[in-house]
Formats: sequence, C-alpha cells, structure tokens
Amino acid sequence: MKILFINPSLRQGTDHIFLPVGLGYVVTYVKQYGYNFDILDIDAGDYSNEYVEQYLRKHKYDVICLGSIVTHYNWMKWCVNTIKEIQPDSKVILGNSVGGSIPEVVFQTTKVDIVIYGEAEITITKVLDAIKNDESFGEILEPLVEIPHANKGYPSTVRGKGIDGIIYRAKNNLIVNNGKRKAVKNIDEFPFPDWDLFDVETYLRIGGKKKVSYSSFYKRDEAIAMPVNTARGCVFKCTFCHYVFWHDPYRHRSAENVILEMKQLNKKYGANFFNFWDELSFHKLGPANKFVDKLIEADLKWHWTCAIRADLMGKDVDAKGNPVPREERLNLAKKFVKAGCVSAGYSLESGSDEILKDMNKKVESKFFKEQVHICREAGLINNTSIIIGYPRETKETIAQTMSQLEKLKIYPSTGYLLPLPETGMWNYALENGHIKNIDQYLTDITERQDFNINLTKMSRKEMEAETSKWLKRLNEKFGNPLKNLFKTGGEDKNTQNQVKENKNQKPEINQNTTEELNYGRVSGTMR
Repeated sequence: MKILFINPSLRQGTDHIFLPVGLGYVVTYVKQYGYNFDILDIDAGDYSNEYVEQYLRKHKYDVICLGSIVTHYNWMKWCVNTIKEIQPDSKVILGNSVGGSIPEVVFQTTKVDIVIYGEAEITITKVLDAIKNDESFGEILEPLVEIPHANKGYPSTVRGKGIDGIIYRAKNNLIVNNGKRKAVKNIDEFPFPDWDLFDVETYLRIGGKKKVSYSSFYKRDEAIAMPVNTARGCVFKCTFCHYVFWHDPYRHRSAENVILEMKQLNKKYGANFFNFWDELSFHKLGPANKFVDKLIEADLKWHWTCAIRADLMGKDVDAKGNPVPREERLNLAKKFVKAGCVSAGYSLESGSDEILKDMNKKVESKFFKEQVHICREAGLINNTSIIIGYPRETKETIAQTMSQLEKLKIYPSTGYLLPLPETGMWNYALENGHIKNIDQYLTDITERQDFNINLTKMSRKEMEAETSKWLKRLNEKFGNPLKNLFKTGGEDKNTQNQVKENKNQKPEINQNTTEELNYGRVSGTMR
C-alpha cells in the first residue's frame, strides 16, 4: 500500500518555516507500526501549486494524508479536490482543525473520504490497518441519529460505531461520525518525532538561527533551535481560540521525558535552543516549579522558550482565594531564567476587563501588568499579543489596551478578531448574521494580522485607523524599525534593547513579539 503525507506551507515564500511538530508525531507513530510512506514537504521545498499538481500526476498513491489549522481551508480544499481529480481511487484523509472543527462543511465542499477527529496517532494507524486489510470503518447506528452542529445549511453527520476518532463518507453518501477517541492520558508514551523523515538541514538552515533573539550560555550565532512539544491542549476555552485537542483534557509530559528528547536532539543535531511548541506550556505555579527544578537539576546549559498563562506569576491569589506571596512568584521567574528560559509568551489580548470576560480569558489586565514587572525583575524577556475587534470594541477600549502597553513599554503582536469554527465567537458571528456563507468566509480568511470581519459598531476604516495610529505611536516611541506594524516575524531594535538590558538582569524595554518561537505565536493563540 502506497501512502503519502503532505505537509502544507502556511506562509509560502517566507523564511518562517518550522519543523511540523504535529505531523512529526503522526508519521513517527505510523512508521513505528510498520508502514512506509513518502512525504511531500511543501514548506521545506517551497513548492508551488503547479509543482504539487505535477507531483500527483507522476506519483500514484493508495492513501494520501494531509491537514492544517482551519485558516488554511482554502488551500486544503483545492488540494483535496485536486487529488481526487487526478487520483480518484486514492483514499484522502484530512486531519487537524481544518477537518475536525468543520466536518459537515468539508464533506460537502471537498471529496475527502475520512476526517480524523482530534488526536491522530492511534486513529490514523487504525484507519490504515482497515484500508490495508479491506475492512470496514464501522457501521451506521439504527435508528438514524443526526449529530447537532452550528454550521447551518450543511447536512449533519450521523452517529456510527467502529474506529473511534473518525468521520467518513459511507457508500450511501451519508457522513458517518464514529465519535471521538479517548485521549491518551500519558503522552510520555508517544515516541519522539523522527526528524530524519524530513529535510532537517533546510529547516535548521532557514528557520533555526533567525528565531534566536538572545543567548547567555553560548554565542548567539552558535544557537541551533528546534521545537519540543511539552503539553497538549489547554485548560481554558477562550472564545477566539481553537486547537486540535479542543475536546481533550490538558496533558503535560514529564520533565524527565522532555529532557530526554532535548538530549537526543542535542546529540543528533547539535540543538541547544528549544522552543516549547505548545498551546500552553505552564499554567500553575506547582507544576511549573517542579518542571523547572528538573531542568535546573539537569544543568543542561541550553536555552528554551515557552507559552504561559498571563496570570501565572502575576496573580496574587490561588484558585481557592489563598494569597500567593510576590516573592514566591518572583522566585519562579528567576528559576525560569536559571533553567535557561529566555522568553515567555503570554497575552494581554485586551486592556478592557469587560472584553477579557467576553473572551472567557478568566484573567484580569492587572495580572498581566504584575507579571510583566516580575518577569523583567527576574531577567525574563516578555512576549505578548493583542486582539482587536470584539463586539464591544471602541476607540476607548483600543486606547485602554494600547496605553497599558505604552506604559509597560511593550510592542505587541497585533491581530484582528478572527472567529474560528467551534468557538464562542464563531457561534456569535453565525447567530448575528456576520457570517452568511460559511464556505466563502473560510475561503477568504487569511491570518489574524489581516482584517477579515467586523463585529463592532465601528466602521472598518475607523478600527484600522485607530489600531494603526497606536501601533505607529508605539513603534516610534520604542525605536522600532518595523515597516509592517502587524509583522510577527523577524527581529527589531526593541529586541536588541531588551537583550542589552537583560545582561544586567534589569530589562527596561520589552521586545516586540516577532520571534514566533512557539505554537501559540505561530497560530496566534497565546494564553
């Protein structure tokens, strides 16, 4: 059985390429169970659509697997339909949120055969086994039960029983949903991604060194950066955010398991700078302390970055209302630095506490302020992002957000609200008529830095002008050379100011969120 995995390019033609962690886990797991396959790596090869089409004409496969975040829907729709036009007998399997968050849609707009719903490693192996052995994916339960969904205008999937974690097209053209697979509780059980399956040299040459803003253990140009996933999912459900483990519990790898992978990557590729590629790396003081204690004990002298909650070190009470002394929170930040952490990403999102409630952030803006001060005092570089465009957004709330950043001397990664399927804001946009044609909306959306939809009472022109005015003001005040105020890649003068200050452990100017060093920053869903 001939199998192909396709790795798409989310930002084609740029130098922002990253080893595909999710796909890396999946193909490594599949390989472990004896399957051979090819990988068409569009990101590393910077291949055009014409190249992809010609490749598919020259190479025939029984199974073709691909997936991405839902903002890449337009390209995925093109690719799936192109595959089925050229190779109509091949089974096409679609994963990640582009399939799992909108199955009712993709089965109508594409000729996809199977959608993987949630965690993919075990599920896709079971599917490949069934295809190889010419076995059924399952059966439709009687009486027929339609599964409710928010995407009006598209037929419901029907309840089935068989291989857990898949939705598939049956012979009678019904779309059968076998329900989700129970998530693996101990994710230490998954094998480390086998990066030899990919063009590692290209990823390291293009993406490795440019993403390192600071180093104290070695010269900066000696840094070799690679991703390591330490956790899956998130403990919260912000109304703007979606991720592939949406329906699964938050799970963290053990520090021992993460350190073992770091050591292997160092031995094999010389990696000494690790980007914790997570939706959320740390959200509680206790687990965070235990993890960094293990890193300190290992005495690796390697650097790393992570994504944390905006109140991890900034909130002065715990979940039960008990006070948490500032010294204790500051001590954790100092441990981060001692263990090798150079930057932590966490989001303000909005300076308006009312909008933060609408976001379901379960955090207050004052916690963000306190965390910035603590991180700076400890010598930890901050990264943050904001979202403009919630329904109650006004010029005044934009000013609230931007003035707070101005006082704290932070230039943010800025994006406009982009309602994503399965989220609270997706439901709001559908219910209030902001999204009238789901397929068209998903086809047109790009990235959060682009204006895609307006849910406010301001005009688009007013909102863009107010946002750009403030970003220009911050950019000039902080001495940044940014030409694109919404840019989220590269490096700036502000970064260098923080680095110089950091050497004395008294940073005054925070860096722009431009490194894209972890999953949260790439997908625009920092916590």
